[in-house]
Amino acid sequence: MPRPLAICIENCYPPHESLRYLRCCAITGVDPGLAVTPGGEVVWKSDGPALCEIWVSSDEKLICFRPPGAPAGARIHRAGREVTLEENKPVVVISGDYLLLPGHCYRIHVHGEASEVTGPRFLDFEEPASSTWARFAVAGALVLGTVVVPACSRPPAEGTKPVEVRAEPPSVEPVRKGEPESPPPDDLEELVEPSEAMTPKDPGPPAKPVPPPDKSDAGVPAGEDGNNAMKPIEVRPVPPSVPAPRKPVPPPKPPGT
Repeated sequence: MPRPLAICIENCYPPHESLRYLRCCAITGVDPGLAVTPGGEVVWKSDGPALCEIWVSSDEKLICFRPPGAPAGARIHRAGREVTLEENKPVVVISGDYLLLPGHCYRIHVHGEASEVTGPRFLDFEEPASSTWARFAVAGALVLGTVVVPACSRPPAEGTKPVEVRAEPPSVEPVRKGEPESPPPDDLEELVEPSEAMTPKDPGPPAKPVPPPDKSDAGVPAGEDGNNAMKPIEVRPVPPSVPAPRKPVPPPKPPGT
């Protein structure tokens, strides 16, 4: 029986940093477990449609699998090489590989054997919405208060010009009829007509998601393990089959009976 693996699915372009790392557990492919929907959502033991399944093979390898009838578009990227997931053909992935989906880019980190089987949960449990901004606002108000309050309690220095407070807003004289308006001053800049380079252009359709640049240019191996990063992506011809249960063999009888 293959052991479950503890993995992290990293969203390379998260809407908030607290939604970057998703802690997951991959189990054997016989039972329903980890999957990714066509919309890019990671689900656990779901009966809905799946673009890609993630499970553990009988030889304890992490597998990305496109089930029969699932839409195309999922790819595995490793050190500049890519493999498209085909129906009913498991693909062996290693730590540091990228799972590319339409509109999404995920990086898979394998941490080893899982101590317990649990559902997916984010590594950071902080709320990415209003509570985060509320904390920023409170912190900013406290800092601003510590700066402003001492300044208000100090007497004005000698020779400092007091702040002028007027009782009424300034009045504007109406323009008399028949009188020409005064020409603009000479120091105003001449208005320039917008050129073609300044006009906004249609951005066109969104580009396909691509993984971040590899670290090989900086002298760092392009993967979690430099040796494994250069291995070719393994595609297996058929999914694993569950062997039929074998009948127990009775122990041999002692000689002379």
